[in-house]
Amino acid sequence: MDYCIRLAQPSDVDYLPTIEGTAAQQYLPYISKLGLTPENLDDTVSVKVLTHAQRQQHLWVAVVSDSSSLLLAGFVVVNRLGNGFFIVELDVLPTYGRQGIGFALVNQVLNAAHEQNYPTVTLTTFRYIPWTIPFYHRLGFEIVGPENYTPDIQTIVDHEEHRGFSRQVRVVMQCQIPNKSSIHSVPS
Repeated sequence: MDYCIRLAQPSDVDYLPTIEGTAAQQYLPYISKLGLTPENLDDTVSVKVLTHAQRQQHLWVAVVSDSSSLLLAGFVVVNRLGNGFFIVELDVLPTYGRQGIGFALVNQVLNAAHEQNYPTVTLTTFRYIPWTIPFYHRLGFEIVGPENYTPDIQTIVDHEEHRGFSRQVRVVMQCQIPNKSSIHSVPS
């Protein structure tokens, strides 16, 4: 399967809530453990937020080449958080799961943070979904304890709890991005 990661175009935005809603169905077997209802899983990032992110170049999509057409298979959207990025949402259609697309989308965010000299990329994810924390660990993310929350992170955790995502089932993770000046090139 061939795919590429690119900045989202305005015409992509309307399709992304469907991708998010479809990807969220993977959490159905875990909703009681997470203290959620199926309605919580229907709460997708609004087209307004996605449109704003697209204009800010904070939205990337995965485009799959499928024999005769190009299909959107996933996306990642970020916000500025202090002097770094916060991953608001990452979704890949289950049909295209476990093929490196999610990894490539997060890597795109890490590369963008590096290029913009941002020292961190932060996210929140479900604590009790078996694949989430290991996935982000492989990308260099570490769990941030509540005692190390910045005011911005605390605001995000509070907002998520207000939307029905209890802080007991969520975890904050962060990846430290090397500063451009601290990366040494190998002599040729």
